[in-house]
Amino acid sequence: MSDENKKKLHVRIPTYIVRNEEIFLSNNEFLLYARLCFLYFRNYKEEEIVIDHKKLMNFINVSDTRTFKSRLNKLHKINLIKNKVDKLPTKGSLTIEFNSDAYDKGHFTMLDSDVFNYYKNEKIDTYAFRQLFLFKSYINMSDKERDRSFCFVGVNTISSKFKISKTSVTDANEQLRKAKLIKIVKHKLNTEYEYDENSEIVFDRWNNHYYVHRSLH
Repeated sequence: MSDENKKKLHVRIPTYIVRNEEIFLSNNEFLLYARLCFLYFRNYKEEEIVIDHKKLMNFINVSDTRTFKSRLNKLHKINLIKNKVDKLPTKGSLTIEFNSDAYDKGHFTMLDSDVFNYYKNEKIDTYAFRQLFLFKSYINMSDKERDRSFCFVGVNTISSKFKISKTSVTDANEQLRKAKLIKIVKHKLNTEYEYDENSEIVFDRWNNHYYVHRSLH
């Protein structure tokens, strides 16, 4: 079967989590949750997910078990998973109880699962990984009434949503551009269309248009 004919797998994440609305996840915690969302899908949407925690730690590039438990328990604290992890097994598997109610809440943001490979191959870091999902969350290729094939989220908005520096935002954009995951079109207007904390457009200054590569849609 050719690559074109293979059914694409996607990572599907609730948009409110992508945008840090109602809850807050750091970019490192978001990567872990994104992987669990994908495993939940591959698990035929059964909440009880049995994993090899060492493989998962390696996948998200965490070597310290305390850091791994801390990130899992942050997901538990904000009710994205149901079980608290007090101890990791020395042998055998770890069971994660995924919270489907928190998952099936509102709209979703979806990207091709190949996005994980860009992280694993060190082409992008967790900042760029999260930022790519944020851009996609504002894009709707199916909108027939207006062109929503791009987004225009300002640096200030991203910095505020993710509680990171503006330099980190700019660096993440450059990683995505070099990996050819986004196209940045410098768009000079009298105003900049930017989203506020309520996901409404505000008019304050001009900025760029961001297009997510079509292979990831």
